[in-house]
Amino acid sequence: MAKSEFDKFAQDYDRVLGESIPDGLNEDGYFAEYKIALMAKRLKDRQPRRILDFGCGAGRSLPHLAQYFPDAELWGFDVSQDSLNFAHERTPSAHLFSDWSIAEYVSFDAIVAANVFHHIPPDQRPLALDRCNRALAPNGIMFLFEHNPLNPATRWIFERCPFDVDAEMLSLRTALDLTKAAGFSTEQHGYTLFFPRPLAALRGFEPYLKRLPLGAQYYVQMEK
Repeated sequence: MAKSEFDKFAQDYDRVLGESIPDGLNEDGYFAEYKIALMAKRLKDRQPRRILDFGCGAGRSLPHLAQYFPDAELWGFDVSQDSLNFAHERTPSAHLFSDWSIAEYVSFDAIVAANVFHHIPPDQRPLALDRCNRALAPNGIMFLFEHNPLNPATRWIFERCPFDVDAEMLSLRTALDLTKAAGFSTEQHGYTLFFPRPLAALRGFEPYLKRLPLGAQYYVQMEK
């Protein structure tokens, strides 16, 4: 999706996203928070001082980053300045920028890319991930979350979402190939979001199912 298209959806992003998801599956707050909660759990005793939300859009993840990492300095990058304006309203303390050259002077202990890479054209994804790698501090960690194209419900929603019209989903295998090509030293991965709202009581079992390609999304944890 072009920068101007992100600008077009900036003001109504939350509403359009909500309308794209069937009522029985729509948990707007949960979808935004679970990624950061998983990230915090996997970082365990690490205390990142500086975190980048890569492709932060209108800032849906930033309040949760502030909640789970209260002592961290938060940064957000996005190509859409209009989206960054809304992100600023959500989290005024975050450092937001649309010029990637700024990242060349900052070192991040952790980076999260929450459903961003399917918006990046396939031929540009290696460069994007390589840039993230270079922006990480030594031993820094990156978390990449993406939709699972093997999940029928995910694909059904994806194909009907207006701001995903020009996007292209990437499989976990593709994401792992990108990780290897970008030169990360180690990676861990798993599928997530197995149980919709009516079965929310079963979500405690999800870590034990992470190898099953049935979850609505997946994550890749990469270490520099």
